[in-house]
Amino acid sequence: MAELTASCRTSLAGEDIIVRAVQFFTNDRWRVQSQSARVATLIGRPKIPVGLILLTIVGLLFFIVPGFLLYILVIRRAIRLQNIVVTVTPVPNGSDVIITYPKTVSKLANAFIDSLPKLAAQATV
Repeated sequence: MAELTASCRTSLAGEDIIVRAVQFFTNDRWRVQSQSARVATLIGRPKIPVGLILLTIVGLLFFIVPGFLLYILVIRRAIRLQNIVVTVTPVPNGSDVIITYPKTVSKLANAFIDSLPKLAAQATV
């Protein structure tokens, strides 16, 4: 599965961003796998859509073979672990934040990026 990235520049210090990332993602059932001053790696399982579960039940009730194949697909999705990696690089007056995440977590990663205060552009004289 391809990993996606999101990035932004913020006025916060690197340690503050890592602390916020750990708090933000652990509220949504992600666990911290490793954490340092500049990198935090979180591990978790993706949520299974309700529609896929209902489709599997209908498949098992009416069509045994497709239902069994959907069941295997749901089990594989439920067991698979995924990572979110938050990397912070210091820049003048703030930090550069890069998040690497799987496609299933794109809304959550973008919500975290949106929650960070942006670095204001400075006018040069």
